[in-house]
Parts: sequence; structure tokens; C-alpha cells
Amino acid sequence: MRIYRREIVITILTALATLSAVCYFFGDMKKSKELAQTDLYTLTAPAPEAILAVNRPAVFAKVILTKEPVYQAFASEIPDIYLNIIRKNPEIASLHLSFHPQGVVMYAKVDNNIVRQIEENVLKQAFRSFAPQQQARGGITFTYCPDTGNKFFGYYEYNGVWVASYSKKLLEEVAAIQRKQKNNLSKEQMRLRKTLDNNAPVNLLIQSKLLDLYVKSNDSTQWRVSDRWLAADLFESEGNICYFSSLSYLEPADTLFRTIADTLAVRLEQRFPQLHISNQIYEENGKFFYTGCTF
Repeated sequence: MRIYRREIVITILTALATLSAVCYFFGDMKKSKELAQTDLYTLTAPAPEAILAVNRPAVFAKVILTKEPVYQAFASEIPDIYLNIIRKNPEIASLHLSFHPQGVVMYAKVDNNIVRQIEENVLKQAFRSFAPQQQARGGITFTYCPDTGNKFFGYYEYNGVWVASYSKKLLEEVAAIQRKQKNNLSKEQMRLRKTLDNNAPVNLLIQSKLLDLYVKSNDSTQWRVSDRWLAADLFESEGNICYFSSLSYLEPADTLFRTIADTLAVRLEQRFPQLHISNQIYEENGKFFYTGCTF
């Protein structure tokens, strides 16, 4: 009778363990599906000047950032802490960086293991002097790491997305967007992002005013790319880092579109003196397509 009872107990425990494993598996599968469907674009903090979408962090870390001039160009715009996180955690599924007058925000799809790796392998090494401070607000725990110059590097993880910034205001604005599940992109930005190649290692959305693209026509008047958003894909080709972009054809400015490619190369070299760029342009189906590569 005791043996029979023991078998019943073992059977019940085995069934419970199996049921728990199945529930955990489906729960984990649901969480992974929700994370895969998370659109990092929609979490962008208000009023960005540019958005860098890294679709393939491993390629970005192991190919693009290993080229010293290219790394220096990115490092001139991106705080070193972000580049260290990317280089030391190439298994991150995808990540975005948005650029604002107040600072840069990083958004990354993560699991608990990657969060631990970021904290242990990067943050604890970078911020050794003082213990981090934590604040809970609206169901989200913010962690702030004291840095030099009276700055604080803040971050939080919520629903599988890790967000970080030196700007407390930007960090809290992203958290509010995430809690409300509100799409913060404009119609123009949403339209442009659909033109980007998601298979490219990196996509870029940038305001044209940052590049100051203009040319002089025959009568010495200037023609300028108006205040608008531009989009480009960044990729590696034959050892070089290249970009691909397009502009819609406008008949009054058709000859000027052809000189914009040279102007763009000049502007990029002025902003990033580490780079030297060759470019090409062609027209097809009412659009001008621009390709440039470092050399």
C-alpha cells in the first residue's frame, strides 16, 4: 500500500513538473514573440534629429566598427559607452540610437541574460567610483550610474526593451511612450522607414538640415534640399563601408540632383574627416539613387 501511495505521489509530482515546464515554455515563447514584434521605431523619444537602426548588431560590431576610420566617425557622434555595449554584446537582437540636442538614446531588444552581461561586463567596469542609484516610477525601475562631470548614465528594462541615456528627461519620455504604447514617429518618418532595407546592417533616418545640402544654379542662386527627412542604408562591400539613398525626382531641379551627390560626399567628409568617400548617382523611374563608399 505504501509503495502504491509513493507511486501516486511520484506520478503527481512528475505531472506537475511537466505541466510547469510546458507552461514556462509557452510563456517564454509568447514573450519572445511579443519581443520580436516590438517596433523600436515607435519608442523613439520626441524630436529626434537622426535615428540609427542597427538591424544586425553582430555585423555592425564585428565588421563595420572594426574599421578604424569608420569607428572614429561613429565615435565622434555616439558616446563610447554605447559602442562598448554593442561591441561586447553582438548577440543583441536589434538596437536603435536616436540623436537629440539633449543627448543620445539607446534602445535594445534584450533578454535577462543580455541585461546581466551589459551590467557586469560594461557598466560595472565603466562606473566604478560610486554605487548606482535606483528610482521606481510608474512600474519601471530606473538605474542611474554617476559619471564624471556631474553626469548620470541612466537606464531601465521594460517588456524586453533596454533603454539608456545620459539625459534623464529623454529616458523618462521614452518610458512614458512605452507605457502608453504610443507611436511617436511622424507620418513622414513612417513613410521613409518603409523605403529602407531591413536586411541592411544599418538604416539611417536623418534631417536634411544637418547635412546642409545645396548647390548653386547657373544664375548663382542656391537650390537647397528643403527641411525634410532623408533615409539611407549602410552596408559593407568589398571591404568598404557604403551608403545607399534616393531622392524623388523634381523636374525643375533635375540637373541639380546630379550634383547633390558630390555635395553630400563633401559634407560627410567635412563632418567626418576620418572618411574619404567616392559616390555614384543614377536615375530610374522618377527617382535619383545615390551610392557612396569609403576608400
